[in-house]
Parts: sequence; structure tokens; C-alpha cells
Amino acid sequence: MNKLIVLILVFTGLYSQSFYAQKNILFVTSNQDYYGPTKISTANHFEEIVVPYDVFTKAGYKVDFISPKGGAIPIGYINASDSIQKKYLYDSWFMSKLAHTRKPDEVTANDYAAIFYSGGGAAMFGVAEDQTIQKIAREIYGKNGVISTICHGTAGIAYLRDENGVSLYAGKKITGYPDRFERKEAEYYKTFPFAIDKAITANKGSFVYSDKGGDGFYSVDGRFVTGQDPSSATKVANEVVTLLSKNFKEPNGTATKSDSDQIRETLLDYIEGTANGQPERLRKVFHPNFNLYSVANDTLWIRSGQKYIADIKVGQKSNRIGRIIAVDIEKDAAIAKAEIKVPNWRTFTDYFILLKYEGTWKIIHKSYSWLATPKKE
Repeated sequence: MNKLIVLILVFTGLYSQSFYAQKNILFVTSNQDYYGPTKISTANHFEEIVVPYDVFTKAGYKVDFISPKGGAIPIGYINASDSIQKKYLYDSWFMSKLAHTRKPDEVTANDYAAIFYSGGGAAMFGVAEDQTIQKIAREIYGKNGVISTICHGTAGIAYLRDENGVSLYAGKKITGYPDRFERKEAEYYKTFPFAIDKAITANKGSFVYSDKGGDGFYSVDGRFVTGQDPSSATKVANEVVTLLSKNFKEPNGTATKSDSDQIRETLLDYIEGTANGQPERLRKVFHPNFNLYSVANDTLWIRSGQKYIADIKVGQKSNRIGRIIAVDIEKDAAIAKAEIKVPNWRTFTDYFILLKYEGTWKIIHKSYSWLATPKKE
């Protein structure tokens, strides 16, 4: 692309939005603790949060959470015997995100390629009528983004319209939890402000569903991806990823690399560079003033990054085995955790601070600890 054109597009903001839209997805949750005015507890559906979250993050997307009031949200419908749910239930980093959701006016729609409405009974309250959330969804959709919902989360788009009051999904197939499957004699149901299928139909959508239920039914119509119930969570998330990979590409037609992808590449340069005797890979990703910090004999031990790199001999491979455990990103700052195993010696846990400047993520700090590998009999 002509450099002058690129400069013009960057100045107007069109280049970053069209070609380099950040690989971020915004999850919408609810603060509602009870069904309407009753004392019957309700919550956000944990499985409908963690299953899509797992798919999105593994695909390289960063996920942020909002709720109408911000702060902590109630979670429920938890199955601790399910491996994915158990994984995130005991992940303090992830659970902290649910304890500190953002308020809608604290996020910028341009930062997101998709918006996802999670379900649970709580989703019936406080979300659909929130004008700021509606505006965010409208702006994401207007930038070629995706709108996705699951189960009762579909209630969140009940009133979704464009600036002229026209339904964003007029004539499109939308699914969610069908009213026919609700227990209409139950007290919880009597508190619902509306029936999801009727609200979607009233807003010119074509509500569709499976009579079976629990069979993974979902619908993709344009840039709307919706699921009927928890059984569709993985399918819905995968369809969102597929759509985004098609919608957001660089000028040469390749998919945009997310910040998460770039950080993982940076960390792999560190992990593989030390294991394979490639000091040039470390010089590429370490800030020149990078230091390493640890504690030995109750004393802080500081080592120069330059000295560390100098000890990596070209072509001298080691039996170190590394893996990335977690990455958390906020704009141009990130923290990461990795595990490095040296068989029959030690297992190291590394914590990194990374910053993005001049278009590149650099490791500026590393703290670590280690445990000795138990000797075999």
C-alpha cells in the first residue's frame, strides 16, 4: 500500500480500525442477584462464560467484561466436576476479572471486534435497556464487528436498533432460550420483563430454535452468532472466531496479529532462544536495560539481562522445557507467567512485565522462583 495513503488512513483512524482492529472481545454480564423484586437468587451462567472465554483466549483474543453497574457479578449454574469450569473456578486471575467488571462508560467500542452476551437468569435484568451497552454494540457492529449471544443472554439484544431506530437484526435468524422451555408456573418466570422470543420477533428478528434442546443448536446470520443454550457454547465461540478471521485482515490479506499473539511470540523467543542457544532471539525481545530478579537465602538477587544473554552460547542447546501459562494485557502493558522445567534439576516459575512501544512488545522485567525436582529412588 502507498505510504502516503497509509499515513492518511492512520491519521483519520481508518487504517487501525479497518486493518488493525485489536483482537479484543467484550463480554456483557449482569449485576442482578435476584429474580426481579423477589428473594429468589439468580446469577450469570458460569459455563456460558468460561467455555467461550476458553475458546476465544486460545484463539489469541483478549476478553474484557462489562456489566451495567460494573464491579462484582453473581455467578451460578456451576459444575465443578467439569474440567473447564473447574480450571477457571480456581483461577484467581480469571475470577478477579469477574469481581471487577467494567462499567459500560469505561470502555471504548473501537477497541473491540466482537461483543458477546452471556446468559443465566440474571441476563434478563438490567442489560437490554442499558443505552450505553446498546451504543457499544451498535458501534462494534458498525465497524464490521460481530454480535453474539447465548441462551438468556439473547435478552440483551431485545431492543437493539441503529441510530434511526431500525432493528440491527431485522429479518435475521436469531436464537436464544425459547419461552416454551421456561417453567411458566414458577415464581422466577413471573418476574421476567419479557419473553425472549417475543421480544426478538417484536424487533423484526426471526426467532428460531430446536425442539430438542440441549443439542448444540445455534444460528449464524450475517454477523449475528447466537446459541440456544449452554450446549452450543463451543460452537458459537468457534463461529465468532471464524467470522472475525475473515472480517479483520491486513492489507496483504493475512489475518491481523493480535497483541496476545505478538506477546506469545515474544515469550517463545525467550523460551526457545535459551533452550536452543540463540542469544539473538533474546536480544530481540529484551529491553537493553532488562534485569532478572530472584531471592536466594532471603536476599534479593539482581542479575543484568546483558550478562544473562552473554551466558547463552550460540548453538549450545539445553534440555529446558518451557510453556506459557498466562498472559494478561491492558493496552500497551502486559504481565505474563511461564514455567521452565530443567529435567532432574529444577522447575522455574517466571513472571514477566512487558511493554509495547514502537510497535513491538519488549520484556522489561523478569522475576522468578524455583523448586528442586525431587530425586527419583
